[in-house]
Amino acid sequence: MQRLGVTARVARMAPRITLYTIGPSQNAIRTELALREKGLDFDRVEVDLFKGEHRQPPFSDLTPRQQVPTLVYDGGDGEIVVYESIATIRFIDDMHPEPPLMPPVSEPRRRAEALMRIEEFQAKLDPRNIFGSVAFGGQSREQLGTRVDDLVGELDRWEVYTTGRTFLAGDQFTLADIAVFPLLMHFEALGFDYASRTPALAAYMSQCKARPSVVASGWLEAFTAFAEARAPQKVLAG
Repeated sequence: MQRLGVTARVARMAPRITLYTIGPSQNAIRTELALREKGLDFDRVEVDLFKGEHRQPPFSDLTPRQQVPTLVYDGGDGEIVVYESIATIRFIDDMHPEPPLMPPVSEPRRRAEALMRIEEFQAKLDPRNIFGSVAFGGQSREQLGTRVDDLVGELDRWEVYTTGRTFLAGDQFTLADIAVFPLLMHFEALGFDYASRTPALAAYMSQCKARPSVVASGWLEAFTAFAEARAPQKVLAG
């Protein structure tokens, strides 16, 4: 008598994910948005950088950079620690392909656009961190000098990128939007008037602000309160 084969199905356990973050951070919110877009459960642990908690165990033992965001991911094969915000969102998208947060390779033009925007914003949108110079360095408009003009010129370029489309790579919300949108909020907080100066960017930002993952995170409120307290100077107004 032929013995019937039995196929054993082993369900892969849901990953245990811990996100170490701080509420107002434009870097840390990227990781949280990627997790929320994927519908993944995660534990959110606030690390108060202003009290030096990032330099104290147990967090200080996780990463040599002692920075947020830091993602601890355990898919059943042991913990993986991922830091640097762009690395975390790429890792999340790789580990959980559905729903996708990048255009597929079958759409090479849109995929190339998304990849370029991710690389481009890091190197060219605000490489010297105007918001940090104001919020943590107390610099005035006069002290920032030509950096303001350079930023405004760069925002004109991103106005072109967003003209006639919903998001940076078309109608799909991608890792490029998760990367860039939080940084654009820095400039709004410093008084840049998107509506009158870059209307396509203003419409783009409205779409991002209304994204369910952004709303659910509460980041807009946390960041706005932080910016009002630490960077009340509207150095980009006018």
